[in-house]
Parts: sequence; C-alpha cells; structure tokens
Amino acid sequence: MAYSSPVGGAVSTVVVAVIVVPLALALAVGLSLLIVRPLLTPARAALERARFQRCLARCARADGHLEAHRRELALHELEAAFCVQIVRADPTLAEQIARHHTGLLGRFLSVADDLPHERVRLLALAKVDRLVERRREMQHAYLQLRSRSWRDGRRQQLERELRRNGRELRVAVRELIADLLVLGARKVAYQ
Repeated sequence: MAYSSPVGGAVSTVVVAVIVVPLALALAVGLSLLIVRPLLTPARAALERARFQRCLARCARADGHLEAHRRELALHELEAAFCVQIVRADPTLAEQIARHHTGLLGRFLSVADDLPHERVRLLALAKVDRLVERRREMQHAYLQLRSRSWRDGRRQQLERELRRNGRELRVAVRELIADLLVLGARKVAYQ
C-alpha cells in the first residue's frame, strides 16, 4: 500500500506556485503594456501640445509688450517662449515648433534692428540661430527612430544631445537678451 504524505503534496503545490505565479504576473504585465502603450501615445501627444501652447501664449504676450514698447518685458517673454521639449509623439508638432523658433528669431531681429548696430548682437543671434537649426535636425532624426526600443543606443544618444542642445539654447538666448538689453541701455544713454 502506497502512502502519500500530505506534506509532499503541499511542497509540490508550493513549488508549482513559485514557478507559475511569477510567469503569470509577467504575462499579465506584458499584456497590460501591449494594451496601455497605444493609449500612452495620444496622452503624450496631448501633453506635448499643451506645453507648446504655453510657449505660444508667452510669444503672444511678448508681441503685446513689443507693441507697447516694453522691450525688457518682451525679451523675457520671448526667452520663455522657446520650446525645448523633446517631441516624442507627433512629428507635425516638431515642425510647428521649428517654425515657432524661426518666428522668435525674427522677433529678436526686429528688436535688434531698433538698436544701434553692433557686431556683438549679430554674433549672439547667429549662435541662437545655429542652435535652433541643429535642434530641428536632431529632432527630425529622433522622430525617425521613435519606433525603436527606448534602449536603442542611437535614440538614447539623440535624447542626450537634444537635452544638451536645450541647455545651450537657453544659455545662448539669455546671452542674446543680455546683449540686447545692454545695447538698448546704450541707445538710451546716447539720446
């Protein structure tokens, strides 16, 4: 007569549970990601668009300040109007941001045209222009790689470069604004 121990059955149940439960959890998480991922893209696109809308609003405030001849306030609004987010979801948004930056450069140029012509401001403006153009190129390349894994080396490198470019762009815009404010103070002193 065979004797079956209740302890032996419990051990085998525990062993099966230790193996099956993690597999079931991994499967459930994997399926959840497959379901949730398509929903994340529209949500991310909405957040990116909302950030860009805030930049457009800053630009509109800057235009109002320029019309009222409040140059310093306008320059600070223009600084905040630069959109240095990394666009991950919507390629059309990346192009809109590039056109927006071109418009901002035009506004800086119009402010500079009202000031005495100095070589320094042209160098600062050229630096901002170069960084904006480089950002547009990198953003385009990044969006070409968006279907790759987030662990892809080239994609990670582009993200780092875009972040670095964003920091450099912010610094260059501050330098440009400082130059324009100094030149504006000189113009007032001459009059």
